[in-house]
Amino acid sequence: MKSAIVAASTLCAVALLMLAPASGFEYCGFHDRRHDMRAYYFNSQFWVDILVAEAGKWSAVHSVLNINRERSPTFPAGLRDGQNVIGWLAEAVLLLAYNRSWGQALAITFSRKEKNCGRVLETDLIFNPAITLFKPQTEIPYSQGFQDAALHELGHVLTLGHEERSLALMAPAEHVSDVLHHNEKVGWIRSAAQRFNPLPTPVVDMGVFPLRKGDDGSEVYASLSPTTVSRGGTVTISDFSVENLSSVFPFTRPRYRVVLENAASGAATEIGWFAWETFDPFSFWNGSLTYIVPASLPPAVYRVVAEFTPPADADFTGQDRDQMNDRAVFGTIDVW
Repeated sequence: MKSAIVAASTLCAVALLMLAPASGFEYCGFHDRRHDMRAYYFNSQFWVDILVAEAGKWSAVHSVLNINRERSPTFPAGLRDGQNVIGWLAEAVLLLAYNRSWGQALAITFSRKEKNCGRVLETDLIFNPAITLFKPQTEIPYSQGFQDAALHELGHVLTLGHEERSLALMAPAEHVSDVLHHNEKVGWIRSAAQRFNPLPTPVVDMGVFPLRKGDDGSEVYASLSPTTVSRGGTVTISDFSVENLSSVFPFTRPRYRVVLENAASGAATEIGWFAWETFDPFSFWNGSLTYIVPASLPPAVYRVVAEFTPPADADFTGQDRDQMNDRAVFGTIDVW
């Protein structure tokens, strides 16, 4: 299916909207009740707070997971004890409790299910205490950190397997970002559908990403050309993606503004926009657009950013509140 993209600036390229159907997602098992987990922490609750925030992104699709917390100097759990626990374990404790070694892993999820892929009986989510990266995944290139590792492992807690075929958080190699792409949402809805009726409430959710999957399965980051631009010149954003991550609803008149943000002051200057009349559910566009750098812009280093700006009369009933995917930074340019 093809549909024209509408875009404008002082000068702007024209592209086509390529709508692609969602592929199936691998999942195994189902939750037939609320899944309560307890996070055992030793000192600061900082990492638990982040974990709960990441769990909320799954709950926005279908709310089953609930995370409680307890400060404890020990970790009173092991596999097959009937508890659903979360912890940060050193190598020796991991070996003793689970007979596993960390190796290069940042986190491991242990699951028990009836008859291998039936009802979830128990899940233990264990983090490597050595994980110290905490960087919001909004700029490229992405660096793997606690946010995306936590969201990825929670996907395993909620029965999802690995996704190799498209842009997805559940990829087994370098994670894409700490947002749910459409395949994650498809998988969790399909898993929940085995036991829950009606299906989870559909959400409205447009996203923009500085990354796409190449034809060979590789991750292709957005790029800027040129990276040094004279005032009044043009800059092209190549290889970025826009997705409608809604499970059911098309999005009417989605609109994105493109801005230059002064890297020192944060001051933003809009240089254009792009939009569609309608955007089908679980579909995406990938392409490149060119914009003019205003002649009046002061010389400086600027971040090139696209931000989702919904129409004023948009109905956001059931909207996914994960705002992380509403904004993408494609890199910086030096304006002279």
